[in-house]
Amino acid sequence: MVACSHGGAAVPPKGWQAVPGAVTTWTTGSGANRQQYAYVRAQFGGTLQDLASAVTIDVLLHYRAARLKESVPFPPCPGAAGVATFTLPNGLTLQDGFTVRNGQSVRTSYIRPSGQPVDPNVTDAMQSALCITPG
Repeated sequence: MVACSHGGAAVPPKGWQAVPGAVTTWTTGSGANRQQYAYVRAQFGGTLQDLASAVTIDVLLHYRAARLKESVPFPPCPGAAGVATFTLPNGLTLQDGFTVRNGQSVRTSYIRPSGQPVDPNVTDAMQSALCITPG
């Protein structure tokens, strides 16, 4: 397993602004170029595979007409976390990162306009949230 930093911290993408009233949601850009990143931690009694299924079901139920594009290991820490990518009908892409650790799920969601490259600051934030440092 590749080691990553922090291990579960709600770290915002560098340079992004907090959403007023939301503790763990940040945005950048405006209008058609607006992007959003969020972090959620919750109790979870299953495995990483169980969480992968739950993420897919949650997104498909929450976003009408969403389509699963792929669900793969998260490259900075394969085997410890995954990322599911969905296309949304309104021209957006959703990447939902996830891991299970100590009876809790950690999920990140990143919404950006389809076709726009991934912000490297989001990858760093996801790595801080999803990956662990070996003890």
